[in-house]
Amino acid sequence: MLNLPNRRISGVPGMNRIAGCLCAIALATSLQAFDTKWHMDATRIGMTQNGFSSDARLMTQFGNYITDFFSAADLQEAYKHIPGGAKAGWPTGLHGINIADTSRLHFDALTSQAQVEHQWATLEANTVAALKKWNKDPSVKPGYRGILVLTILGASLHAVQDFYSHSNWLKVAGAGAPIWFDVPAAQRQKLNVKTGWYPDGNVPGMLYHKDENKDSTGRPLNAAAFDAASRASVDWVKRIIAQAPEIPWATVKAWQPQPLQVAGPWLRNADATFVTTTSTLAGHWDGPTPVKNVFAVEAGRNKRMAGEALALSLNTYATNIAISSGATPTPFWVGFTVYHIERDLAKGLYLQNKKR
Repeated sequence: MLNLPNRRISGVPGMNRIAGCLCAIALATSLQAFDTKWHMDATRIGMTQNGFSSDARLMTQFGNYITDFFSAADLQEAYKHIPGGAKAGWPTGLHGINIADTSRLHFDALTSQAQVEHQWATLEANTVAALKKWNKDPSVKPGYRGILVLTILGASLHAVQDFYSHSNWLKVAGAGAPIWFDVPAAQRQKLNVKTGWYPDGNVPGMLYHKDENKDSTGRPLNAAAFDAASRASVDWVKRIIAQAPEIPWATVKAWQPQPLQVAGPWLRNADATFVTTTSTLAGHWDGPTPVKNVFAVEAGRNKRMAGEALALSLNTYATNIAISSGATPTPFWVGFTVYHIERDLAKGLYLQNKKR
């Protein structure tokens, strides 16, 4: 369990919500996604090979991870494991985010070829529509427009990458592990592609997440899934750019946090550390046997150091939340916490035979 520090955090509006959800995510065992290391690496490749700056890439990686953070399932069940139970005001998510939206961004629990085809087409259309919507929406503060574009890219990439980890695609698509768009639609119809269902069970003929996922080191086909997801990430970013020419992509590719001296450390230190620490403490960085720990070779020390580093991020968040009336830990959360891009991306997507 996370041992969250009390200094400068207790009593700060909104901070208990972050702490509560953080604990819940660390305790929840049903996150259905490529583990964080693989998402971060695939996103880095996808953005770098399309000419994005290091800051734009990091912002996209952060948006990719926050998609997972706001997708933890069964938070109320997880709260039962926290001493004293749930605190008053703890929601099932943060800032009006509905898990029914974010949970659809992992290519999970699709039971037919038709659902998978629909998911791909809808995700692509939603991504382009969201970019065009927020690029011209007058309600967006000028300094936030680049953040929204990169958050949308990151969240959509999360879904794209998870497809290769959660489906039977690598087993049925043929030699060379082609990406989805490399296989003609007529040929795809013969493949009977599905993605892993959860909660896990034993119904004959059902593809379950526990058996099919390639989320971490040690899982069958993890390396092949990562390779396909990386190639698919490069293709996806290029594909989306081509379909949204009205976005000022040259500006977005050169994006930096503004004002740089203040906001730069928030992204590069507080938010980047939040990604590595929370996923480490949740056992979601790279499964039970990571190819490489983030903070230390020895597992116990790795988690202790993650907890210490997380405290620094939470202190930064506490200060910012107090100033912003609880709106956002840093400006780089606003795609979800203020503008709710998850609602745009999830529209019409399937999960467990239910369309959003």
